[in-house]
Amino acid sequence: MSTTTGATDGPARSAVSAQGRQALPDTAMAHDELVARIAERAFDPRIFTVYTNTQRALRRPVKGQYPHLVAVGKVDQRVEVVGMVETVESLHDLDAAARRWRPLEPLQAAMYLYVPRGYCTDARALCLRQHIRISDFRHYWCEGDGLHVERCFA
Repeated sequence: MSTTTGATDGPARSAVSAQGRQALPDTAMAHDELVARIAERAFDPRIFTVYTNTQRALRRPVKGQYPHLVAVGKVDQRVEVVGMVETVESLHDLDAAARRWRPLEPLQAAMYLYVPRGYCTDARALCLRQHIRISDFRHYWCEGDGLHVERCFA
């Protein structure tokens, strides 16, 4: 059985063409740390219990897959949202990115894709070309010591 996790792809994950774009100021942030920080900010802890699947620890499989983020509703204990966290580096090879996302489609949960600010258009175009259904696109960026996560419209 195939398992998908960005956790096995490692920090040397892949990057969309960076022509004319500025890199995030802290691209050296470890992917595991990025996943943890997004998990803290992206979901309301009163509504969801959020599990992370990283290189260090695979905590919550969903039907044999290991998406980076798994949000389970506190009331019904059902997986409500799965999320993949991408970096500039991980989006370099778009075909590899699509191969990471495709196995998550049949999980019967909303699928969120987290990409660096400035990469939503490329990620959305890739999903349209590859016929990959993503429920929501979110982008993130760092300012000072803070990480910001917002819905992006591309």
